[in-house]
Amino acid sequence: MSTNFLNLWILARLTQSAVAAGLCGLGAGLGVAIAWRWRAGQSSEAQLALERRAELVAAVMQVALLVEILGLALSVLVADHLVGGIRGAMCAFGVLASTRSGYPGLLASALAAVACGLWVVLHRFDLRLETPALTRRKFFALLGVGPLAAMDFVFAVRFARELDFSVIASCCSVWLDDVAVNTQAAKLVVSPNWAGGLGLTAALLALAASLATWRWPGRPATLLAAVLSALAAVMAVPAVMGVVAPYALATPGHLCPFCLFHAQGGWLGWPLFGALFTATVTSLGLGVVELNRGTAGNPALAREFQQAVARWSALAWAGVVACGAFPVVSYLVRSGGVSVFGAI
Repeated sequence: MSTNFLNLWILARLTQSAVAAGLCGLGAGLGVAIAWRWRAGQSSEAQLALERRAELVAAVMQVALLVEILGLALSVLVADHLVGGIRGAMCAFGVLASTRSGYPGLLASALAAVACGLWVVLHRFDLRLETPALTRRKFFALLGVGPLAAMDFVFAVRFARELDFSVIASCCSVWLDDVAVNTQAAKLVVSPNWAGGLGLTAALLALAASLATWRWPGRPATLLAAVLSALAAVMAVPAVMGVVAPYALATPGHLCPFCLFHAQGGWLGWPLFGALFTATVTSLGLGVVELNRGTAGNPALAREFQQAVARWSALAWAGVVACGAFPVVSYLVRSGGVSVFGAI
């Protein structure tokens, strides 16, 4: 509906996604042109001009990362602020679920932000090198970042067009309770024992692998940290829904992760998912650095950079574990050791 585009929150989200897509598109176009004509080691005027343009593209992409992260947060904030206009919606869950593009758009925002983050890690690694050995490779990599930003913009527009304020949306509790109770597969996925146990184990293993890479950087530890972190990022979602949300919201059937962004959830969603995003980007960034270490041609500097990234990864995973454990420990202390689920 065209009137939806006049809503200030929707307009802010569309502006953000358009700016991000424009920056990434500009960066990809200029970056590929630079990479195509790049001649490392030459000191001609043409090469010096390319180096100046390369610095401009790098600055543009770092701004694009910040804009994409803002877009990921805006996706939740916009849906939250539209709750009052859609009957039945109690949080961002109902608003996003009322359209076909809501959740795919949220996923597109997350993928675009992660892609920008990984590109910045590769760029920072290239800056550490004495010679620009990775310049061509990092600019060709922008061919993968640009389309993701464009996809994010397309989904943002579709979400705005599909919003219908006359519909009656499903409350998060109604939909999630029905899925968790009546769908056996979903019931198993968000089971407190399975979801919590696997999620905590995966996060602790990712933390341990990041600490190992920090202490003993090398190909086995680095790739293990990247793989374990990717698995932990996936397993964190059912763990949040199956354990963290019920304890934070003090209701065994309240599985909605979006309610954690509200006062009733202690605004836990912001530090929890912020730490999860940082942990995912830095851990996968370790894999990116390892895969490009041979081309860099400086093993000692690569190990030093991996240690720095692994330190941030370990701190982020520690933050994820702490944020996830806090509502559980807090509830058990206040309840005298009684679980929110009773006997499970």
